[in-house]
Amino acid sequence: MPVVFLSYRRADTSGYAGRLATALEQHFGYGSVFHDIEAIAPGRDYAKVIDEAVARAGVLLVLIGDTWLSESGEEGTRRLDDPHDFVRLEVSSALRRGTPVLPVLLEGAAMPGASALPPALEPLARLQAIELSDTRWDYDVGRLLRAVEALTETAPRRPRRRMLAVTASMGVALAAGAALWWLAVHPTDVSGRWEFPDGGYWLIVQDGDRLAIEEVHGESRQVWLRGTGRMDGNRIEVDLDAVYDRGGARGHVVIEAGGQVLRGQVRMLPRGYSRALLLTKAGRT
Repeated sequence: MPVVFLSYRRADTSGYAGRLATALEQHFGYGSVFHDIEAIAPGRDYAKVIDEAVARAGVLLVLIGDTWLSESGEEGTRRLDDPHDFVRLEVSSALRRGTPVLPVLLEGAAMPGASALPPALEPLARLQAIELSDTRWDYDVGRLLRAVEALTETAPRRPRRRMLAVTASMGVALAAGAALWWLAVHPTDVSGRWEFPDGGYWLIVQDGDRLAIEEVHGESRQVWLRGTGRMDGNRIEVDLDAVYDRGGARGHVVIEAGGQVLRGQVRMLPRGYSRALLLTKAGRT
C-alpha cells in the first residue's frame, strides 16, 4: 500500500483534498493518504516532521488551484516566497529526496512556470501535470489513480472475501457451530463517526473484528491519533499512535446502549496517564 502525501492550501483546494483523499483510500486502502500536516503538535520542529512524513511517502500530489501561486500571508508577501511555508517545505522536501511528485491542477489552474516559482521549487515546472475537473470528476480521478499506481508500482487493494462451506452430512451440530462462527465474524457494526463531548470524534472503518481508527482533535479539527482496534464481543482493544509526535494511546472501550455508546479508558503514552473515553455514535461515514 503506497502512502500518498497530499500537499495543498486550505484556502485554495481543501474541499478537493478531502474528496480526493476519500477516492484514494477507497482505491488503495485505509491509511494510504497523509494530508494533515497542519496538525503538528506544539513544540515539534515542523520542518523535520514534514521531511519525515515525505520520506515515508510513495508519491506527493501537489494540489494546485487558482490561488496556489499567488496566495499571500498576513504581511502581504506571497506565501511561496516564505522559506517556512508548509507547502513550500512539503514540495521542496519531495523534490530534494527524489520522491515522485505529481502536480494536480484544479479549478482551471494552469501549471506555473519556473520563473514564477522560488528556486527550490523550480523543478516542479518541468513535471507533467494531471487535471481534475468537476464536470468529469470520476474519469479524471480514474486517470489519477492509474498514474499513482504507475509511480508507486502498486496495485489497488483487493477486498477480503470470506467463504463458508458446510456440508449437509455434518448434521445439526455442525450447523449450530456454523451459526456461532457467523456471529464471530459478523460482530456489532461500529463503523462510522463517534463523537466526544468536546467536539472531537473517532472515525472507524470496520473489517470484521478488526478496526481502523482515526481520532480528530476537538480544537484543531485534525487527525492526531491513528491506529487499530480489535473486537472481542462487546469489548474493543484500542492501539493508537500519535500522528505528529511520539507516543499514543493503549486501552479499551466497551460497546453499550445497544451499540450507540463506547465507554472505556486508555493510557496515554509516553507520560502514562489515564484518559476516560465516552463516545456517542453520530452516524456512518
